[in-house]
Amino acid sequence: MDSQGILYVVATPIGNLGDITLRAIDVLREVDLVVAESTSRALKLFNHCGIKNTILGISSYNEEKRSASIIRNLKAGRKAALITAAGTPCISDPGGILVSKCIAEDIDVRAVPGASAVAALVSVSGLFADRFVFYGFLPLKKGKRKKALEGLCSIPYPIVFYESPRRVEETLGYVLDIMGDRKMVMVKEMTKLFERTFRGTVSEVIAEISGEEKRGEYALIVAGSET
Repeated sequence: MDSQGILYVVATPIGNLGDITLRAIDVLREVDLVVAESTSRALKLFNHCGIKNTILGISSYNEEKRSASIIRNLKAGRKAALITAAGTPCISDPGGILVSKCIAEDIDVRAVPGASAVAALVSVSGLFADRFVFYGFLPLKKGKRKKALEGLCSIPYPIVFYESPRRVEETLGYVLDIMGDRKMVMVKEMTKLFERTFRGTVSEVIAEISGEEKRGEYALIVAGSET
């Protein structure tokens, strides 16, 4: 056994459980501990893949505290895997505190890549996004959300956002008012049963989703200022 363990940062499906990689399954089976943002989502994935392992819940509220005990285990030579509820950890999801603390302690941190809503959206956007900016979730407060969009107006590359069903229509209204009627693509419930893709200008997408039931997480990419 190595003098110190390894933390594997493991991407899990963003919806369709068939998107799990073979390597991810092997790692989740073989590590001594799985650190998960959602224990219920982890159990669903484990049952689907026939994985049996110890799961420790972690969230943005307890990550700082839980990291200390996880690092003690890693320094004792054990191996752990970090997963979030869906997708790749540390990208608009918990995990950054644990990863940074492991690096500070010279603990080996390794990526097990896989599903990512960012990459999936860019790949189907058709916006020639060889270069793009990922913003993630905009601020909750309206004033800060508007200010963030104003700061992104002059970026020449497509910009990727995440948004909740409660705010998506309002946020698109701000995008239209502040950034203009640019081309965009939006996917709701990506890779899930009720997946739907919206394409067009911002105003066209707003018109299409108006009055529609809002559900799940939305991922959207808006064309840059020079498109």
